[in-house]
Amino acid sequence: MSSLSKIVQDDPKAETLRIMLLGKCGAGKSSSGNTILGRKGFKSDMKLSRVTKICEKEVGMVDDQPVAVIDTPGLFEIEGDRKMEEIIREILKCVKLQEPGPHAFVIVVPLGRMTQEDQDTNTLIEKHFGPNVWDYTIVLFTHGDHLEGKTINDVISESEDNLRNFLRKCSGGFHVFNNKNPEDLDQVTSFLTKIRALVALNGRGHYHTDLYPPKERRIRKIQESILTTRDKEISQKETELQEFYKDQELQKRRKELWRKEEERARLDAEKKIRNEFNKMILIIILVVLAAALRCIVSPEVFYFFYFLCFIFYLI
Repeated sequence: MSSLSKIVQDDPKAETLRIMLLGKCGAGKSSSGNTILGRKGFKSDMKLSRVTKICEKEVGMVDDQPVAVIDTPGLFEIEGDRKMEEIIREILKCVKLQEPGPHAFVIVVPLGRMTQEDQDTNTLIEKHFGPNVWDYTIVLFTHGDHLEGKTINDVISESEDNLRNFLRKCSGGFHVFNNKNPEDLDQVTSFLTKIRALVALNGRGHYHTDLYPPKERRIRKIQESILTTRDKEISQKETELQEFYKDQELQKRRKELWRKEEERARLDAEKKIRNEFNKMILIIILVVLAAALRCIVSPEVFYFFYFLCFIFYLI
């Protein structure tokens, strides 16, 4: 083992800490990301028409450690022109921005009672990331300025069972931020201490795509296959971009190109799986129908019908 490898292995601050913020719209994800980084890297003014639409990544040095923070679109966002499936797809793509995988998912929740929307958010997260997601999760309460002299532990002890039960599922426990006082570095330092403890609990490991539910893994496998077949086409588009754009604008256009291509490939992968499922259901119906026809038609008609079912299966 090289001396550098040993340093990285022994020092938990040597590796970039990869953090992904999740939660419903308006929970305070962007503000919390800014508090962690100690600067305004994410737009967080709810008066702006533009809230987080796509995954955004910001990096910085926090408590003497390199940290990468991903801000994600809000689940159940208030704008009606965006489908939930589109938001979920964008969030799932965020994992690629955190390769080889995030060390911690941070579920951002406003301080107070746990609403039905909060519970629906958690259900969605588990559905798309798998039950093991909670092994890599810490809950971050916002609006710490509303504690009114109480500690966060006091609030938790007085809360309803559904919140306490949810917190027990999350291996990283919970923390609270007062985003109106970002100069309070102690709240960030203690937060990162909890993140490091969570990483240590997971054997210094991180969440990875093998932990996705089977359906999501299959979608991604097909998506990667589609992107591979389109590699020459995408490379041609990149070459065309180089003729018109330079430097930062070229990088921006390339990112937009790959984002669109990945989105297109995912939609095609989802469509393929839907078609395969519908085809399987139809074949089952035809087989059942063939079995029923066997009793009322001649063998020749039956075998012809069965042959048609077989041909349909091969198509």
